[in-house]
Amino acid sequence: MADQKKKLQGQMTALTRAERKLRSEVEEIASFVQMDVVWNFERYADLTTSLRIMRDKLIRSHIIAQYTFIDEYLTMIICNYYFYRPKKEIWYRELWKTKRFRVFMHHLMDEMFVLKKLSVVEAIKDVPTDVSNAVKRINDVRNAIAHTLFPEQRRRYMKEKKVTYRGSDLFSMEGL
Repeated sequence: MADQKKKLQGQMTALTRAERKLRSEVEEIASFVQMDVVWNFERYADLTTSLRIMRDKLIRSHIIAQYTFIDEYLTMIICNYYFYRPKKEIWYRELWKTKRFRVFMHHLMDEMFVLKKLSVVEAIKDVPTDVSNAVKRINDVRNAIAHTLFPEQRRRYMKEKKVTYRGSDLFSMEGL
């Protein structure tokens, strides 16, 4: 154990200032998104590039997870509107046993994108403007990072050369 600690300390001193800064940023982001980061420096030939890739993957996975949560929540609101559940603490286990619910989920909800679900929910009940706008912004960011390897090159972000969310660089702690 002591040998491992010495080895890790030796690796830390071998890092450049830029690599230490990147490593610190990746650790902070990993902590924020509740993911453990294991450091095996000897595996990486180009540490700076590897750290940038780690940061990118952590942020992309967090955004997609949050987007999926929003999608699921909107789906639940729509399902609650169309399918009666006498006891709200009973989830959808019983409904999944019915053909009607499965068809609804597989052929409507699975095929519907988030902004369309949002418009259905807005037709069902009032959605605060700030919530609606936030869902739309998150959808834009998610589309940029999910459909483009270099989202900063999209027309929308080209001027600043970075993906921003409410004025902050998305690939930083502030933006995340």
